Amino acid sequence: TLTLDGELDSVQWFGRGPHENYSDRKTGAAVGHYVSTVSELYTPYIRPQENGNRTDVRWVALSGDHRLGMLAVADSVMEFSALNFTDQDFDEGRQPVHRHVFDLEPRDQVILDLDLVQMGVGGDTSWGARPHPEYRVLPRDYSYRVRLVPFRATEGPPWKIAEMKW
Repeated sequence: TLTLDGELDSVQWFGRGPHENYSDRKTGAAVGHYVSTVSELYTPYIRPQENGNRTDVRWVALSGDHRLGMLAVADSVMEFSALNFTDQDFDEGRQPVHRHVFDLEPRDQVILDLDLVQMGVGGDTSWGARPHPEYRVLPRDYSYRVRLVPFRATEGPPWKIAEMKW
């Protein structure tokens, strides 16, 4: 999890999209090159909860008005989310504070999560069915590498930089 300046609000990625997708909810999300904003990556569920994930991502780039940016390139496919909220903003905890989407205040920061894999969301039923076994992340050692590369728009499009930097 990285906390970035809120100015980095333009997002490009090569992976599944354009809508949010998880390991067990990705067949309707085609692999391609997508462009969005951080605020558009947020999914306003009625009850605030973790959201906005993208799977099978080869690279993700965030940039701002000054044409400066940050590129993340993994040595394998990865998953990412980029939101103006932290995980704690969504976690109700013992004393719920954010029970509705209108209770949330977007931060002037971008919270970028770069994950190797996330467990599926499940939801075959409306009463809490767990994800199917093939979409669970079991305890074991996992590893992957991500290269973080600052860039300027004058260096070329992010996919060209990604090719050069890994």
